[in-house]
Amino acid sequence: MKRRKRWGCLAVILLFTIVAAVFGLHWAWKYYGLPEWPDHREYKTIEERAEKALAFAKRHNMNEHYALFVDYSIPSGTPRLFVWDFHQKKIVASTYAMHGPGGGSTDERPVFSNKPGSECSSLGRFLVTKEHGNSLKRSFRLKGMDLDNQSAYARGLMIHSSYWVDKWCWKKYIPLHRASCKGCVTVSSRGMSYLWSLVNKEQKPLLLWSFVSKQS
Repeated sequence: MKRRKRWGCLAVILLFTIVAAVFGLHWAWKYYGLPEWPDHREYKTIEERAEKALAFAKRHNMNEHYALFVDYSIPSGTPRLFVWDFHQKKIVASTYAMHGPGGGSTDERPVFSNKPGSECSSLGRFLVTKEHGNSLKRSFRLKGMDLDNQSAYARGLMIHSSYWVDKWCWKKYIPLHRASCKGCVTVSSRGMSYLWSLVNKEQKPLLLWSFVSKQS
């Protein structure tokens, strides 16, 4: 009886260890594998906008080497912010991006708004400034360039990171969290490290274009 009980305990411990290892590997693959491994499935989605994005950047004296794209139709637990290289004509990096909790947004479906105080994410084209938030020094304030997002700067929308994204990136949909995102482009810590270096080394400001490529 004691031997049977001992084997039962060992089986439970082994099962728990396997489950923990699988979870750990899954989280590590999703977090540490990015942003160096861009999602090649999204090339076509970005390519369709790249030419227009470059023309827009030229008209507004913006960066003609790199641009950022966010496709909010992709689940937040999958990288959906992409760094596009106009010279190489390809995605060179990608990372996770949360959406705001306002307007009845859910983890799965964001609701978009330009209204101050809405806590919603906004769509359209933005100029990524090198200005930082008052409480988040490692951030970039966004200036809306379209009629649908012109309140972005006044709303204090930024690109910044949150450990909340790091914590929940293993899920298909990152849970909404007002303390981490009130409409900003909130990315992983690893993603922000990449963007911090990229944006700061470029002389001209980058374009960020957020959109919904397909309706669910």
